[in-house]
Amino acid sequence: MRLRRQRTPYNSDDALIPLINVVFLLLVFFMVAGTITAGDAFRVEPARIAAEARKEAAEGRRVLLVGADGRYAFDGETFDRDALGEHLARAVQAAADRGQALQPLAVKTDAAAPAGAAIAATEAARLAGFPGVVLLVQRVPK
Repeated sequence: MRLRRQRTPYNSDDALIPLINVVFLLLVFFMVAGTITAGDAFRVEPARIAAEARKEAAEGRRVLLVGADGRYAFDGETFDRDALGEHLARAVQAAADRGQALQPLAVKTDAAAPAGAAIAATEAARLAGFPGVVLLVQRVPK
């Protein structure tokens, strides 16, 4: 007696299972490999930490202090915003008269100082002729 193999009816959905597996594997691959967040519009360098800035200030960099009340201190003199440009221009001229290379200006701002005071300091330094501005910041403990 010969046994016949019983045939199962053909189901077209059975052919889709490998395709579904491949699609899910691709989905997982792209979720792991890809990043869906938008990138920055331009490169931003983080602010320097206070320890590095203190070392640079000790190497001859000039420091402009911005107080909580919006007053400024530079070379031992205290003044207000109106005299800021004049003091910085004098420092640039004095360096030029001595033939010294001008370092970027270090700006140390009090945390309670108005933001406009720090912005005015960086703008005045640029107009006076400083080659750059370094903002002195303090590292926040984690």
